[in-house]
Amino acid sequence: MEFDVVVTAPGSLGDVNPMLAIARGISNSGRQVLFCTSERYLPLAERAGLRTHCLVSEKKFLEMTSDPHLWSPVRGLRVIFSDTIRDFLNEHYDFLESTCSPDKTILVNHMLDFASRIYKDRHPETRLVSVGLSPSLLRSHRAPPRYSGRAWEPWFPKILLPAALACADHWLDSLCGPHINQLRHRLGLKPVHQIVRNWWWSPDLVLLMFPEWFSVPHSDLKPQMEHLQFPLCDSGDLLDGQVPQEVASFLSRIPDKPIVFAPGTAHHHASKFLRAAKDASSRLNRSAILLSTDASQIPHPLPPNIMACKYVPFRQLLRSAGLIVHHGGVGTTSQALAAGIPQLVLPMAFDQFDNASRVQRLGCGRWFPMTKVSASKLVAAIQKLPQSTQHTGQVAERLRNSPLDMQYAVNRILMPGTD
Repeated sequence: MEFDVVVTAPGSLGDVNPMLAIARGISNSGRQVLFCTSERYLPLAERAGLRTHCLVSEKKFLEMTSDPHLWSPVRGLRVIFSDTIRDFLNEHYDFLESTCSPDKTILVNHMLDFASRIYKDRHPETRLVSVGLSPSLLRSHRAPPRYSGRAWEPWFPKILLPAALACADHWLDSLCGPHINQLRHRLGLKPVHQIVRNWWWSPDLVLLMFPEWFSVPHSDLKPQMEHLQFPLCDSGDLLDGQVPQEVASFLSRIPDKPIVFAPGTAHHHASKFLRAAKDASSRLNRSAILLSTDASQIPHPLPPNIMACKYVPFRQLLRSAGLIVHHGGVGTTSQALAAGIPQLVLPMAFDQFDNASRVQRLGCGRWFPMTKVSASKLVAAIQKLPQSTQHTGQVAERLRNSPLDMQYAVNRILMPGTD
């Protein structure tokens, strides 16, 4: 079967949800869409009526997300940029060659999909649209994203930033360059260097799925980049969109708005966080909901005013929450901003430190690194969260007044003449 558009979505649920929303929008326009993702998320795409292709087996996904190094700011990049690329780059490229028509098929890629970017170089006539989900992916010398929890990072001399970024580029090239350039050599393409700085993004169009006020200065963007808005989509869009009955019953009988604790759907090392969450909630005499896809991480027993569950659609759940304590993924961050509730962010790696820093600058919450989590630390930080909802309410209203126009995004993907 020939497909008009191939959308690739590696990563966790927070990566898959916005890519799936885009794929659904394209499919609703009457185009044939193929959605490529990890095995565990294929049923979601199939429920949306999409044809699917498995990028990563469930065994491999669990092996990767169970690696404790994944949640380190430095070693996590090694896992993603070396091991993961090595495992599916060649296989996915060969699949694209067997599936796509270079002059007809449009590729829409998540930034961890390097195969589509190589396909673009091998077939320049192919339209490639890159999707950026968080501002930490962008380079800015005037307002650089935050990459760690080190206290000195915001005070790093800007005059030294170009040299520091050059060193980072060299290191990232050492991780992903051998795999990328080995495939390029097989295809007769020249090697690429400064991959993240100069080559990563599509030369055709880059859609940034976050607003300008949550980003780096517009003048630092590449010409083909365009800001949209937060997608604010989750799996509830494809399910019944309601909180489970047991959660609804819990919410109806507790006397307060609960604290939601969410370490991330792919985080399999959250036992310490969830134990601290239970203890902190008890000390604060607050109700709480503990979220984890891995039931073995949940502490037992739980008191009557604390419950645990695997997954609840944030769009519905956060309406009833008093605040959220989470890992700093951009999907969770944006849903909390839209709900207008305070956030305590405990970042671990990747874009999470930058998202946490932006939440604090907006006056919508506070943060400290997940490595420092304890019940006492949670209690102290929660007590210091903004009591006034002025800032959170203003941001939520701003998002309500400027929702993502998915049809516009679809048109930008499908219509090269609008670039």
